[in-house]
Amino acid sequence: MKNNAYIKVLGSSKVGLVAVLAVFILFSLLNATFFKSVRFDLTEGQLYTLSNETQKIISELESPVSLKLYFSEKATTELPGLRTYAHRIKELLQEYEGLANGNILLEFVDPIPFSENEDEASSAGLQGIPVGVRGDEIYFGLVGKNNRDGEEVISFFQPDKEPFIEYELTKLIYNLSKSKLPVVGVISGVNINGGFDYRAQQRQPAWVVMQQVEDLFDVRMLADDLDEIDSEVDILLLVHPKELEPQALFAIDQFVMKGGRTLVFIDPFAETDQPPAPMATAGRRSDMAFLLATWGLKLQEDNIVGDFANSLVVNMGGGANPTRHIALLGLDVTAFNQDDVVMAGLESINMSSVGILEQLDTATTKITPLIMSSEESQPLLSDRLNTLQNPESLMDDFIPTNIRYMLAARVTGMAQSAYPEGLEVEESVEQDAERSDETPNMMKRLLTPETIKNENINVIVVADTDLLTDRLWVQVQQFFGERVVSPWADNSGFLVNALDNLSGNEDLINIRSRGRFSRPFTKVESLRRNAEEEFSAQQEVLQEQLEITETKLLELEQLRGDDDSAILSKEQELALTQFQAEKIKIRKELRDVQHQLDRDIESLGTELKLINIFLIPVLLTILIIIIRLFRKRVS
Repeated sequence: MKNNAYIKVLGSSKVGLVAVLAVFILFSLLNATFFKSVRFDLTEGQLYTLSNETQKIISELESPVSLKLYFSEKATTELPGLRTYAHRIKELLQEYEGLANGNILLEFVDPIPFSENEDEASSAGLQGIPVGVRGDEIYFGLVGKNNRDGEEVISFFQPDKEPFIEYELTKLIYNLSKSKLPVVGVISGVNINGGFDYRAQQRQPAWVVMQQVEDLFDVRMLADDLDEIDSEVDILLLVHPKELEPQALFAIDQFVMKGGRTLVFIDPFAETDQPPAPMATAGRRSDMAFLLATWGLKLQEDNIVGDFANSLVVNMGGGANPTRHIALLGLDVTAFNQDDVVMAGLESINMSSVGILEQLDTATTKITPLIMSSEESQPLLSDRLNTLQNPESLMDDFIPTNIRYMLAARVTGMAQSAYPEGLEVEESVEQDAERSDETPNMMKRLLTPETIKNENINVIVVADTDLLTDRLWVQVQQFFGERVVSPWADNSGFLVNALDNLSGNEDLINIRSRGRFSRPFTKVESLRRNAEEEFSAQQEVLQEQLEITETKLLELEQLRGDDDSAILSKEQELALTQFQAEKIKIRKELRDVQHQLDRDIESLGTELKLINIFLIPVLLTILIIIIRLFRKRVS
């Protein structure tokens, strides 16, 4: 009887297992067929959910885009981290494809070594990275094309840039879908596109910010003596405008009056404006006072801001102690106007020898601060930087004014032309060949304004040009023959945000503004930091003991005199013995501190493993038992 019952139970168990397996397979098939796009994103910040801005851009694509992801699937079997990242990229691209209403054609390619696909990946500009004993190259990049022969490439997906991957993919697709990129006209008084550095006596490459701007915009360099800005220019970018011809100022004025958006970087002391050595003390101030006044702004021409709270510490080299530089600023979100979309998502901006902007009492415009100094600030004479040897000297007579100074601002509202009556300029007239030796004839010409008033100008003014230089925000390295940039501040993001905003496209700004999603082990870091503080204190004790012992030995050596210099006295031997014993004792304490750190971290890891491996299954089991008991009572 018992055997029959056992066989019956065993049989029913087998039937149950088969039924469960069948249901599982059926559910998997249904899920893969009908619910492939259904996902639940429970991460903080919705890391795996495309933003509304991306969904808007993708759903409104103007023309088809083809995307081809190259990933060396077979060659990366021993690189699980990279394979996981590649899977993440594939899933994202599939989401893009699903949102595009047929306007995105997606293809995945495995460029096997010595195959046509590998040749295709290489010729498209993808970066091959050698791995393994044989040095086979692996590829992990994206090539996008449109139906107008346009092409955009991500040469290699760097895993440490994963927080920005949505922005990079959306930007690539957005660029391909547009019939034309916004045109940015640039007038610059410094060599932002590279040039000869008189101090280093060598040629310098283009600034990284310009390379990044060229990825999003059609950049056109403009002459500094033009009298009209082409109607194709959507945004005017002025970087350290200096000694511009009068007709160029007239052209800028008319561009703003006719509704052109303008981004201006001015400076009372542009450190990048480095003239040849004989002119080393030449003025480095931007010249825009006349136009700024019509927009309701003024730059304190003789002053820079010194800001103790936001100052950076610099290493002077030569064994000198690090020094605080109150004219070199590292600004964070507390300095930014978070209500303005241009500043949204930015975490840090570094600036140097920054000017101070003031709103004029006669302003008819609305001045909205974008970046402000702290209250621990004071105006400093910019001339002090000409002969500055030690930044510490800037602290002489430094007394904070408890005033926050405006470092960047947005200007909107009504403004009138600076040239309501026009501008009369002189131009040379070509002479006949027979009279070429004579002084050229000059002819006067009147430039007449087309617009003398604008009800709503849109201008952003920044009182620093040095923030665009590489040294303040990015590290540039050579990687397999290519320049690889690693940003450590958001200077470029600020520039691109401003241009995006002025071009009227705010969607890309909001994608970028999702911020960084670093998830450090805060508990582990706290344990490590506390241990390191104790470790540092013990090191100081050891150093003090060492200095005391060396001083005592020197005193004993002087008392002993010159005789028997090679023989240690009893006092010296005693001092050495005491020091050695003390050093052994402190070293043991240092090891104990380090071992305690390791024990605390291992204990934390053990607790997490117990929770994941034991506690969670137990809780699930209890929950299942409760559900079964509840069902029995109901039935």
